[in-house]
This record gives sequence, C-alpha cells and structure tokens, in this order.
Amino acid sequence: MNFLVTLRQFIRRHDLIPDNARVIVGVSGGPDSLALLHALRQLAPQHGWQLHCAALNHGLRPEAEAEAHFVAELAAAWDVGCTIERADVRAMAAQPGVSLEEAARQARYAFLGRVAQRLGAPVIAVGHHADDQVETLLMHLLRGSGLAGLRGMPPAVALARLRLPSLSHGERFEGIRLARPLLPFTRDEILDYCRAHDLTPRWDVSNLDQTFFRNRLRHDVIPRLKEINPNLTRVISHTAWALQGDYESLDAHRRALWAAIVRVEPGRVRLRLQAFRGLLPGDQRALLRRAIAVLRPRHRNISWEHTERVLDVLAADPQRASGGPYTLTAGLTAWLSYDWLDVQEADFISPDVPQIRQAQPLPLPGEVALGPVWRLRARMVRWKPGAAPWRQQPSPNIIWLPADAPGPLLVRPRQPGDRMRPLGLGAVKRIKDLMNERRIPRSQRANWPLLVSRDGEIVWLVGRRVSELAQAAPDAGRAWEITLTKSEA
Repeated sequence: MNFLVTLRQFIRRHDLIPDNARVIVGVSGGPDSLALLHALRQLAPQHGWQLHCAALNHGLRPEAEAEAHFVAELAAAWDVGCTIERADVRAMAAQPGVSLEEAARQARYAFLGRVAQRLGAPVIAVGHHADDQVETLLMHLLRGSGLAGLRGMPPAVALARLRLPSLSHGERFEGIRLARPLLPFTRDEILDYCRAHDLTPRWDVSNLDQTFFRNRLRHDVIPRLKEINPNLTRVISHTAWALQGDYESLDAHRRALWAAIVRVEPGRVRLRLQAFRGLLPGDQRALLRRAIAVLRPRHRNISWEHTERVLDVLAADPQRASGGPYTLTAGLTAWLSYDWLDVQEADFISPDVPQIRQAQPLPLPGEVALGPVWRLRARMVRWKPGAAPWRQQPSPNIIWLPADAPGPLLVRPRQPGDRMRPLGLGAVKRIKDLMNERRIPRSQRANWPLLVSRDGEIVWLVGRRVSELAQAAPDAGRAWEITLTKSEA
C-alpha cells in the first residue's frame, strides 16, 4: 500500500494529529525523522497542519553541529519553522543512576516539550518505527517488565506521563501528546521512501556503538533472531499491538479499582486492606506500582522486588493487619495499618492522629503541638460539689489530674520498655501491648505521644488509654483538665 495512504490511515485510526493543529516534528536529520517531516508536509495542506521542526544537538559528537545546520537549511528550503538547541547531555549523565542513553532521551523530550509549550502545539511527532518497537519490547523483556513494558511504544502518549527525573526545570507539559506516526513502517520501508523522494539523510555513527544496549540488540541480537524468523519485525510488532489492546482493557479495570479502594493524601497513598487482599495478585501488583508512581512521579525504575516484598507479607499471613515498615523504593515505605495498606514517605507524619518526634514540656497551664493540626492543652477547671466534669463529659480525648500535680508535665514519644498502670486494671502493662489493644497502626506508634508526670510516670497514652494517676479526688472542686483537640482544616 502507498506510504502516504498508510500513514494517513494510521493517523486517523489512532487520532494522532487533529486537523488544523500545530505539530512539532522532532528531526535529527536521520532517515526516520527526515521521512516523517517530508511525509507530514505532503499531508499538511489536506489537514491544515502547521509544521515546525525541532532539532536538539546533544553535544556528544563533532558532526552533530553540521547535522543541526542541515536540519535548519532543510526547514528553510521546505518553508517549515525550525528551532535548534544544544544540551549538555554528558553533564546530565553524570548524575547517579543516569546512563548516557537515558540522559539523551530525557533531554530530547524535555526540549521538544518546551518548544511545543512555546508555540502552543498540542502534538509532538517523532520518527519511531516498527524496528524501534521490536528493540523497545526486547529491551523491556530482557530488563524485566510487566505488561506495560511489553506492550512497547503506544501510538501516542501524554508527554506529562514520561518521567524525566534528571531534569531540574520542573516541566509538566500538560496537554501535549507525543505521537509516533511511523510505527506501522519498517526501517527498510522508510529507507525506500527516502530513496523514492531523493531524500539524503545524515547518519548518526553513534548508532553503531555497541556499548549502548539498544545498539547491541539492533546489530547483534536481532539479526540472529531474524535467522530463526525472518518476519521477526512484523511478528513482534503484531504482538505489541495485541498487548497494547490487552493493556488498555486491564488499565480501565484497574482505574476502576483505584477509584474504589484508594485514597490519595499528601505524602501517603492508602489502599483499603480488606478489599486489596481480595484482589488477584496482578491487580495488587499494579495498584502498588501506581501508588509508588503517584508519590514518585519522576522515578522510572519500579522493580519487581519493590512490590513483591509487600505481597509476600500478605500471602504469608492472610490475617495479618498490622506491620511494617516494608521498604519500597526512593524513600517510600509500606505499612499494614489495620483497615489500610499505606504507601508513604519514610518520614511521613499522619495528620489524622496526634504525633510527636521529640519530648516537649507541657506547662500547667499551657499547650503543646502534636503535628500540624493536633494540640494538647492544659487548663485549670472548677466545679460545684457533685458536678465533676468526668461525670458530665466522658471523652477519650480529655483527662483530669489533681490540682496539686506538679508541673510541667512532659509529652514525648515512646521509649523501649515503657509501661503504665491503666485506670481500672490494677496491673502494669507495657505500652506496646496497649497500642496493640487500641489498634494503633505500627507506622504511628514510634511517634505516638505519651503524657508523663514530672516524676517520670506515664499518665496517658494520649487519646487511647489513661493511667490510674489521672484522677482527681471525688470531693475535689478543681483539677487540671488536659484536652486533646484538632483544629479545623
């Protein structure tokens, strides 16, 4: 079938480029991008497209400057707008965990995104083709991947969904799509198109450098696989299309699960534990990965181990409701918190409950902050005979101490071996056991506040269990009232 006919059908089928749109075309001067720019230019008058080519000099090869000039001259000859920039990719690759390949990729997409933003273009078109699809799918397979990676490159993706962690500019690129109109074509078909239209591409010699993973696949592994199946490119391309369809169905299903059982908060993603336990492992794994991605949108490599340690804990003890921390990745941890499975920052402090990191005095009278919204306040209250406030206002968030209790009191996190004598129990219990009984999630226990007398006795497991020390004489007419309060958001 005619190249332009196939291209137009593919663009229409996948709604890649709307009519009358401004389109940024990523052009390097190689055969793929050259054919893309030429072909889109042929179709542009029928669709009202306004093309603008963009070329990034990665600063890695001496000939890159000449290639950038070639693109600029070509754009001028074809009456197409052009933007050219240079990036210091080697400096980006000097960051920990960033390869030269990855740095070049991130720099290129960020550059294209900035050009699209500046010109108000909703679409960026790049020259990825069927052979690139084969390489991408095999790279993901060899590195380890789920369905999202094995589907290869979709025809279009929101640029904001690409993670560019090496960049410090903070671009989000909302409303811009990256389109791949050449995915139906093989490399040979693109070269045939260039020859048919007397296009003379520039050749990037770094594509021969087999120190790069993709180049080793291209020049060594894939030719050997084609000895087994000469139709490898078509076969794997069809596999990618099939997996993309499966992924779309699963993704819709998992988005519905996410909406039903997940609550996203600043610094934390909460999954309803009972509902999560009832899911198939594949759905559990996908939701955990998405929770990590929500908290770390720029983190690209969420490995198998990052989710499996949590799933292993759940599988090993189906009744377990409290536990952690389970280390995930990039400073995130998971906790079993009774009704919830929490994925959160390692130093997360929940606004839902009172928390304290270091000991603070509580003057009598006075107050102490217990996190961003909670307060512990002490004041003297008086009452008429027989009208003691604990008879009228029973609350787990209020206690009363004798009026002659020496101050200041101390509010602190728990310490190893902490014990107290709960009111009405007649025995000493470990704070650890009381926290278990009161279903305080493990993630909150280390910083849960304890109210301690000047003599070092624990008076109150704040908001949960009071000591027998926290009672005024029945005939007293006044007492220190200690109240746990939460300010309105």
